[in-house]
Amino acid sequence: MGALGGRSQAEGPGSPRRHERWSSCLRRRSAAQGRLIEARLSEQTHRTRAAPPGAALFTSDKRTIPVTAHLPSALLKDDAPVKLIDPARHRLWPILETEEKQAVERVLSRGVLSGNFAPEALALQEEFSEYVGAKYALLTHSGTSALILALAAAGIGPGDEVIVPAYTFVATAQAVLSVGATPVFADVDPRTGLIDEQEVVRWLSPRTKAIMPVHVHGCPFDIDALKKLADARGLILLEDAAQAHGATYRGKPVGALAAGGGFSFQSSKNLGAGEGGIYVTGELERAELANQVRNFGHDLSLAEGRLNDLRRPLDGWRSLNSQRLGSMYRGNEMMAALARSLLKKLPARTRAAQENAARLSARLAKLPGVLPPHVPEDRTTVHHKYRVRIDRKAAGLEEFSATVVRDALLSALKATGFEATLWERAPQTHHKIFSEAKNLPESVLENYKARFPKTEELLDGSFLLFTQSCPLIAQDAETVDAYASAFERFWEHRRAIVLSAAKAG
Repeated sequence: MGALGGRSQAEGPGSPRRHERWSSCLRRRSAAQGRLIEARLSEQTHRTRAAPPGAALFTSDKRTIPVTAHLPSALLKDDAPVKLIDPARHRLWPILETEEKQAVERVLSRGVLSGNFAPEALALQEEFSEYVGAKYALLTHSGTSALILALAAAGIGPGDEVIVPAYTFVATAQAVLSVGATPVFADVDPRTGLIDEQEVVRWLSPRTKAIMPVHVHGCPFDIDALKKLADARGLILLEDAAQAHGATYRGKPVGALAAGGGFSFQSSKNLGAGEGGIYVTGELERAELANQVRNFGHDLSLAEGRLNDLRRPLDGWRSLNSQRLGSMYRGNEMMAALARSLLKKLPARTRAAQENAARLSARLAKLPGVLPPHVPEDRTTVHHKYRVRIDRKAAGLEEFSATVVRDALLSALKATGFEATLWERAPQTHHKIFSEAKNLPESVLENYKARFPKTEELLDGSFLLFTQSCPLIAQDAETVDAYASAFERFWEHRRAIVLSAAKAG
């Protein structure tokens, strides 16, 4: 005991013996947690493959309805849903193979994990810029930060307004907020979910400085039409290409067809490397500015990377001067290495997904009231999401509301083995950050209170086949063909399913 009756100095805070005990305890705890995680994953995998995918649907009006309530007797056996699709057929995403493990091991062996001029990041930037036809690419830690760079490099800031679609993920608008600007929403084409040019015109104001549409679901928006509008009004056009790796517009890859664009490498994306993103542009001045913003506003030059020792990317060669608002938006080396490996496989996987989607769409289009994804003829989609719309009149379901039809069908699809979901349920203005906004220009507040009927029409009358965990791009041709056959059988019972749901509701 010490002089004051406590532990001896050798075991006090910071002592080697105390650290050794703590380290040993941490190793045991980590091993136990690892076993627990593996056990839970094994249990969940077994449950996913052996049991119905969920016992109820959380509907849009927050009611929970048992899945069997909607199913006709033809889709029940012993009071349990008949599996039209075997859940074991589904392949989980992302698909990581030996090459991806080797890529990460390469980083660990090298020992360089981060840095503005780290080797994997530099290589990915070069390879991705070539892939999309851009002169410059900058790796970021998310797709949202890639959009922030695009906006900042375009000079967007406080007092500016940026037009974005009412149908997208909230990150599009959050990126605008992050540079101090104000997002203003425009309605979409209900056939595609893509921003409607005339709706953009409706919400222009003297404060509008840019338009940032989304290549939603991996389908390009009409770049030429929006570029013509932007040029005529003196505005900047940017691309939210978070979901569109490999998509083309009039034969050219998207992302680098406007002043700048941002892609996401989040796990659910067609190029899913965990968390990450990349900003692309064709203009050196914008690339230099974006590079400074992603490095705390430091006065960095892209050319200075040649002066750095790639084995020691964290060692600077001069004092840096922060000259503008910025943050730490860079990506890391393991993500970059993973993305490089997956980028090599992306073209083949994209072609397979497009071929599978074409076959599935050809069969679904023959069913009354089923509308597969609409893709304009002058572009290609990568089917990051596969949205099915329902024409209630053609389907013989006109007397039911759109959401009753949607929720009943979705519930029954999930019960019978399909991977299906809703993703977004309402226009972006339903988020409290917009619906409860104050102290903004009257035209902006009017925008946030407005209805977006075409976005509502799309979301109320459609659902997604395949999910983020089991997307179309992960499935083989046999599984997609099985989906077509199963959906044909399912569709025979659509009226009984919806009628049962309407009575139960």
